[in-house]
Amino acid sequence: MKTENKICALLSNVTRNESLAPLISQRPIATLPFDCKYRLLDFPLSSLANAHVSSIFMTANQGETQSIFDHMGSGSEWGLDSFKNRYFVYIQQDFQRLKEQGLPYFEQQISFLRKSKAAYTVLIDSKFICNVDLTAVLKIHKTSNKHITAIYKKVTPDIAEDVDTIIRFDENNKASSSFLAQLTDVQDKEALSLNMFIVDTEWLIGFLQRMQAEGEYASSSRLLRKYLSEFDINTYEYTGYMSNIRSIKSYYDANMSMLDSSNFTALLYGSQPVRTKVSNEVPTYFSKESNVTNSQLSSGCIVEGSVTDSLISRRSKIEKDAVV
Repeated sequence: MKTENKICALLSNVTRNESLAPLISQRPIATLPFDCKYRLLDFPLSSLANAHVSSIFMTANQGETQSIFDHMGSGSEWGLDSFKNRYFVYIQQDFQRLKEQGLPYFEQQISFLRKSKAAYTVLIDSKFICNVDLTAVLKIHKTSNKHITAIYKKVTPDIAEDVDTIIRFDENNKASSSFLAQLTDVQDKEALSLNMFIVDTEWLIGFLQRMQAEGEYASSSRLLRKYLSEFDINTYEYTGYMSNIRSIKSYYDANMSMLDSSNFTALLYGSQPVRTKVSNEVPTYFSKESNVTNSQLSSGCIVEGSVTDSLISRRSKIEKDAVV
């Protein structure tokens, strides 16, 4: 029996973008550092934790799981370390190998969804830095009488990349979707999908079974975005802070934007807390000779020199006469 208020999640960490090389040569985008002490993975995990998601099915590329386990550990910071609340990590390429062998390749996801006994499932990834109140989205989803609720943010087209999904609305407010590269009439403002959906679990099981029968293979979120226009969907506009990590420059700009107090507060200190790995460090030490201006420093640092317009991660030392 499905529990009406129970939610599970499929969290994809398989996005690869060569524009971010060499930053992701040894790690997924999900574990890139952000604002001194966070990782990009913290944002989807925190949104899920704040919505009391009880179990998470995570996928990662082969050879990229170590940094995820190093960061998440038991999952206690996100409430995933109990008998009922857990997370599982699977290798995306294993599903591809099953497909090549002619075997059912979505069975593990389907089995997870059935065993979760959750009425609703969140599909989410780590590409976008945002802080979405999924509890509010779920309330809207329940009243919509539709199987899918897609979360989007209105942005200028330069914020998106070709593989991102754009949602359009017709005169009857019916939503359809296209990849940005497919559009020939790009508008000044577009509704950018945040690759985040709340769907009815039973419907999702049927969708994955259909994809498997048709030989379609990709992450669940990408498949849903590909076929989104086939369905009558509900939408939810997110109006908070958002960064789309699509290049080294966008990654740098997202970090530096945290020096703007309005961005910092909107993302990290609103009503939805952002959780990260706990590190029991001593407070940062500032010598009498230190000079710090418009900067953020994590714990465990020693500052004897000058720091301006910078983000300093844990356990860093700024020597006397050094200028950052």
